[in-house]
Amino acid sequence: MKTRRLAAGAMSIALAVTMFSTTAFAASVKFTDVPDSHWASSSITEMADKGIMSGIGNNLFAPSNTLTGAEFVTMIVRHFYEDKLGTEGEKWYSEFMDAAKSANILTGTNVTAEGTINRYDMAQLMYNVLKAEGITTSSLSDTSKVSDWSAVPSTSRDAVSVCYNMGMLTGVDNKGTFNGTGVMDRAQAAVVMDRLLEVCSGGTPSTPSKPSGSLTLTNDNILYIKGDASKYEDGVFHLYN
Repeated sequence: MKTRRLAAGAMSIALAVTMFSTTAFAASVKFTDVPDSHWASSSITEMADKGIMSGIGNNLFAPSNTLTGAEFVTMIVRHFYEDKLGTEGEKWYSEFMDAAKSANILTGTNVTAEGTINRYDMAQLMYNVLKAEGITTSSLSDTSKVSDWSAVPSTSRDAVSVCYNMGMLTGVDNKGTFNGTGVMDRAQAAVVMDRLLEVCSGGTPSTPSKPSGSLTLTNDNILYIKGDASKYEDGVFHLYN
């Protein structure tokens, strides 16, 4: 009996050590097409570690692939509205789109599952989440900071003003152009989602620092790209292999 008790105790300790080791030393998710030098590497890793975003297979993330409506909705639902997920539907994204509708976060958007999602709709989605989560929002006190403010539809202005002012969606160039009809790639979406989570936790989003070794092009410089490249915000491109 004593031997059995000792064996059982040893097994319990071994299991506890194994569980602790797995939790304490779990490695971050790494993708072969997202080197540490990638401008969005930290946000991509953060989103993958939290299960908000996943790769496309073969250990690839495809950071330059254009984001779809279903992908962004899935990111939001995975973090905020998993409790609203139902049974799997005909498409992989069906239950996520249904959950988003149930949470009323698609209100005021033109999001379609398989189409690309533009910056206006991303702003509206995040604005809806902030309101649903009871987050205190703050709008721009000076809309002239957005150089194309006059082009922003009246129905999108509240969302754009809040998301711009709170740092979730910044300008696409040094003039502060919002470019609401523009789309984003998966790397940019990871950064935007990272910022949304930061705001929801009471923090202030940070913009990824300009990568070392960057080259600033001015006037009529022509850049010929060979290999891979990833768009960096504010009109700066960071090239990597």
